[in-house]
Amino acid sequence: MKYLKKTIPFAVSIFFVILFCYASISKILDFRNFQSQLGQSPGLVGYEIVVAYGIISLQMIAVILLCFRTSRFLGLWITFGILSVFAGYVAFILIHSKNLPCTCIGLFEKISWNGNFILNIGLMTIALTGIIVQKSEIKNNK
Repeated sequence: MKYLKKTIPFAVSIFFVILFCYASISKILDFRNFQSQLGQSPGLVGYEIVVAYGIISLQMIAVILLCFRTSRFLGLWITFGILSVFAGYVAFILIHSKNLPCTCIGLFEKISWNGNFILNIGLMTIALTGIIVQKSEIKNNK
């Protein structure tokens, strides 16, 4: 059991490091398209530059924090926060938008908005699992 308490947060962190690195790099490599798609999304018109840089920056900050044991807990919380905002935005789009924009932004561009929401909830669950296990490990080490 002690092995799992150390392995789970590490494995969750590695998963999100790979996911966020890939997502950030793909956004950077096609930044104009990423920014343009954000500009067409409801609620983001006029804020696409700030949001684009903000998403990439937060993902990279999370990656850096997740790479070190001493900052992993904070990195998992930031990851959970990023995913919560994404899920909240997708829920907002699903509830309030009559004409859904394309989901052409990011890693999972081929899935529907409903699928995107479910995926974000699943990713939030993975991050929360890492947080809970990491917190219990921190308590046991005190």
